[in-house]
Amino acid sequence: MSFKTKTLYLLFICILAFVAYSNHFDNAFHFDDFHTIKDNSSIRSLKNIPLFFKDATTTSTLPFNQAYRPGLTTLNTLDFYLSGEKDPTPFMFHVSIFISYLVLGFLCFLLFSHLLTISLTSRFNDIVSLLFTAFFLVHTANAETINYIIARSDSFSTLMIVLSFIMYLYLPRTRRWHLYFLPSLIGFFVKEPSLMFVPLLLVYKLLFEQQLSVNKFISRKAFRSLKQVLIPLILSILVFVLSRIFTPVHWQGGGTNSLDYLLTQPFVIFHYVMNFILPLNLAVDTDWKPIANYHTDEMFAGILFLALLLIIAVRTSALQKTRPVSFGILWFFLALAPSSSIIPFAEVLNDHRTFFPYIGLFISLACLLRNLIQFSPKLQVGVGKWAMIFISLLVIVLHTYGTYNRNKVWATEESLWKDATVKSPASGRVWMNYGNTLMSGGDYTGALRCYEKTISLNPSYAYGYINIGIAKSQLGDHTNAEINFKKALELEKLVPDCYAFYGQFLVDQGRFSEAVNILQQGLAISPHHVKMLALSDQAKAMVTASGSTSNDKIKVLLESIQQSATAEKYLDLSLAYYNNLQYQECIASANSALLMKPDYDLAYNNICAAYNKLLQWDKAIEAAEKGLKINPNNELLKGNLAVALSAKNK
Repeated sequence: MSFKTKTLYLLFICILAFVAYSNHFDNAFHFDDFHTIKDNSSIRSLKNIPLFFKDATTTSTLPFNQAYRPGLTTLNTLDFYLSGEKDPTPFMFHVSIFISYLVLGFLCFLLFSHLLTISLTSRFNDIVSLLFTAFFLVHTANAETINYIIARSDSFSTLMIVLSFIMYLYLPRTRRWHLYFLPSLIGFFVKEPSLMFVPLLLVYKLLFEQQLSVNKFISRKAFRSLKQVLIPLILSILVFVLSRIFTPVHWQGGGTNSLDYLLTQPFVIFHYVMNFILPLNLAVDTDWKPIANYHTDEMFAGILFLALLLIIAVRTSALQKTRPVSFGILWFFLALAPSSSIIPFAEVLNDHRTFFPYIGLFISLACLLRNLIQFSPKLQVGVGKWAMIFISLLVIVLHTYGTYNRNKVWATEESLWKDATVKSPASGRVWMNYGNTLMSGGDYTGALRCYEKTISLNPSYAYGYINIGIAKSQLGDHTNAEINFKKALELEKLVPDCYAFYGQFLVDQGRFSEAVNILQQGLAISPHHVKMLALSDQAKAMVTASGSTSNDKIKVLLESIQQSATAEKYLDLSLAYYNNLQYQECIASANSALLMKPDYDLAYNNICAAYNKLLQWDKAIEAAEKGLKINPNNELLKGNLAVALSAKNK
C-alpha cells in the first residue's frame, strides 16, 4: 500500500474517531476531577509549574490523593491557561486529551504495522494495521478513559510508552544512549505505570530479537537482552524511589489486604477481557469488593481463565508468525501488573485502568486476523472476502455507535451516576454521588434518601455525613445538619471537604468566628483548596466587620439595662456576648435573665450553648434539661442537648 493511500486511510480514521467523540467535548467534570482540577488553586497559574516537581500537595486538595504526579498537574495547568477562563471548564481539557488520543492512534498504527511485518511478510499487514487502528480509536471501553478528564494520566502515559517503542523500532540511533527511554521517563511523571515500558521492551527483545519462546526466557541469551535494558531499568528504579521521597506521608492507595486483593484480580481480569469483547458493563464506579471466601467459583474461574491466556501466550511464542499474539497477551498482563497484583487499591477494579493494557489485546487480535486471512484463501476472494469486510466494518460501526452513546452517559453528573446506580447498586459512593446530582437540582428530599442509603451501605463514609448535613441544612433542620457535619469530622480529620462544608454551614448561620477556626484547620491540611480559601477570606472579613459592631451592641445593651433592666434585655445581652465569643459573660447574663424570669427557657438555651463551647458537657446537659422541663418543644434546646450528650458519650 502506497504512502499516500495509507495517509488517506489514516485521515479517514481520524474523522471517524471525531464522529465517535463529537458529542463529548462539553461533558462535565466528574469524580476526582473536582479535587485535582476544579477545586485546586495550584493549577491556576503557570508560575506554579516548578513547584509541582517538589511539592506533591499541589496535585490534589485531598491529602490521601496527593500522589507525586507533577507532569499530570502541569498538563492540567496548561489546559486551564489555554482555556482563558476565570475558572476551570471542561472544553479545553477534552480538546487537548482528544488530540493526544489521535496522536496515540497514529503511533499504534506504526506499532501494529511493525509487529505484523516482522512476524510475517503479507500484503494484508497494512490493511489489518489500519483496521485495528480504527478499532482502537473507536472502541467503546476507551470512552471511560477519554471522557474522564483526570484519567488523562492513563491516556498520556500510554502515549509516552508507545512513543518510546516507536523511537526504539524506527529510530535505531536512539538505542546507543537509550534516548528512546525519554518519553517513558516523561510519562512516569504523569503516571507511574509508564515505567512498565522497560519490561515490555525486554519481552519484545526476547521474542523478536532473540527469537526465544516464552519457555526459554530464562537462558543465557535472555540474560544478554536484560543487560541491554539495564540502564533504563536502573533509571526506572531511581525515579520510582525519588517519587516515593516526594510523596506525602498521608497519601494512601486505599486498599488494606494484599492477599484478598490479589485473589480477586483473576476474575477482575476476566471482567476486563469481557468488556474488551463486549463492553456492556462499563461503569464509572463499581460495587465489587475484595474476595472474602477463597473457595468461590469466581476465583477459580478467573484463575483458569488466566491459565488459558498464559498457555496461549506460551504456545504462540514458538512460531514467528504468531509471536505478536504472545507479545500482546504478555503486554496485557504486564500493563495490568501495577493495579492488578499485590498492591491493593481502594477499588478492586476500574474500567479506565484498561486503556494501556488493552493495546496488548489489539496487537494479539490483529495478528490472529492477519494469519486467518493469510492462511485461509477462501477469505481472500468472493463471498469470504466480502463477509470478512462486512463483519469488520460492522464491528467498527457498532463501537462508534457505542462510544457516541457512552459519551451521553458521561455528559452530566446526573446521567453518569444514575447509570452507576443501576450497574453498582451496592456501592455507597455511587448512591452518594447520585444524591449530589439530585441536590444540585433542588431535590433535597430525594438526595437525602440517597445519602441515607450511602450510610446504610458504608456507615463510616465521611462524605455521606457531609452531604446529609448539607441536605438537612437546606431543608431547615440546622441542628441535625450540624450533628452530621461534626460526625464527618470525627470520622475523617484529613478530608478537607469536612472542613469546607462545615465552614460553609457556619458562614451561612452567621457564626463567622467559628467558621474561621474550622476553615483554618482545613487549610492546614489542604492549603490549595479553592472553596476553603474563598470562605476563609469571607469569614475573616465578616469577623473584622462585626467585631466593633458586637462591642457597640454590648455597650448599648449595658447602658439600656442600667436605665431599666428586663429579662429580655439580659437575654439579648447574653446572645451578644455569645456572638462575641465571651461565653462566661453569656452565661452570667442568661442567669440574670432567669432571676427576673425563672421560666425563661430561652435563657437556659443560651447557657447550654455557651457551656458546649466551653466543653463543659455536664453543665450544658443540666441547663438543657431544666429548660426542656419548662418548654419540651424548644427545638434549639433539643439540638444543643444532643450536641452535649453526643460529645459526652465520645
